[in-house]
Amino acid sequence: MDLLRQDHEVVAPFRGRGRDTYFDVVTDTNRDQIQIHLPNPYYPPKRYVLPHIQRLLRISTGPNASVETIHDEKKRAIFGIRSCDVAGIFHTDRFYLGNAFKDNYYESYRKNLFLVNVVCTNPELDIDTDCFCVCSDTGPAARDHFDLQLMDLGQGEFLAIAGSARGEALFSQPFFTKATPEHIERRRTILSNVRKLFKTTTSWYSAAIRYITRGGIKDDTWKLVGDRCLECGGCSYVCPACTCFTVSEKKTGPNQVERVRMWDACALSGFTRMAGGHNPRQAVHDRRNRRFFRKLAHYFIQRELSMACVGCGRCVSVCHGDVGMPSVVEIIRRLTAGKAETK
Repeated sequence: MDLLRQDHEVVAPFRGRGRDTYFDVVTDTNRDQIQIHLPNPYYPPKRYVLPHIQRLLRISTGPNASVETIHDEKKRAIFGIRSCDVAGIFHTDRFYLGNAFKDNYYESYRKNLFLVNVVCTNPELDIDTDCFCVCSDTGPAARDHFDLQLMDLGQGEFLAIAGSARGEALFSQPFFTKATPEHIERRRTILSNVRKLFKTTTSWYSAAIRYITRGGIKDDTWKLVGDRCLECGGCSYVCPACTCFTVSEKKTGPNQVERVRMWDACALSGFTRMAGGHNPRQAVHDRRNRRFFRKLAHYFIQRELSMACVGCGRCVSVCHGDVGMPSVVEIIRRLTAGKAETK
């Protein structure tokens, strides 16, 4: 931790009130309060690579007119990031950097980000009843896309795995010792036991993907999902794999304007509303349809055969209408069995 703090702004998990967990900057004052075995925070740490509100340009008018690009070049490290959130950042990478066009603003954050993944091993604290990462194959231990991975083996021992050259460079420090075959076997045993703790209802993902991709979901099913949705947008704002945004400009001075990028949500009615007021997706169930299509079909086909759902369970925790990902997959499961709800 202190080694990373020498040249990074380090953020880590802390306990809030009750169940609440949050990431915050580590300081000399709070460093002893860091806890790695905590429930996953509702607000995903992707904000450290894709800020909720991000300043892009500063535009000055008048005699000295200018346009200034605003980039954040600060080095940051996320210590204690869960495997599902590592997968979420990788999904975001593919959206902003994986195509012919690369987003320079996102890249300025991402290239300076160091990820220390902590494997979920404590069934009482790490694994919430809403978690389903084993169904999306993103956890409880990330396989890649981190710089360093730590796994609590018990008895005061942690097994460290390097996921990048930057992570491997840390192994030269004297507090690391070479792992033994016994350590590796303990890791396998712990992971096997942890995987048995997850619910299995979402194992119908494959069927849901097939039906959505083939257009086999009846309109009545999406209407049922839409009727339950309260249009709050909570599922999108807590999702570590959602990438939608909008851009606006605000006046910051007599002759100055800033252009900012903000998170947006396809679940909200304004997302598809056009300048003239027409909205091709006015109905709630139309927007719900597109959200799950993007999660399960579009990404499955277009994004290297991978879903844009990491199984973190946040959408389940925040949804008052019970249309988080597992619930919708369960509704589709009943459809495949000929028992879909029709009310």
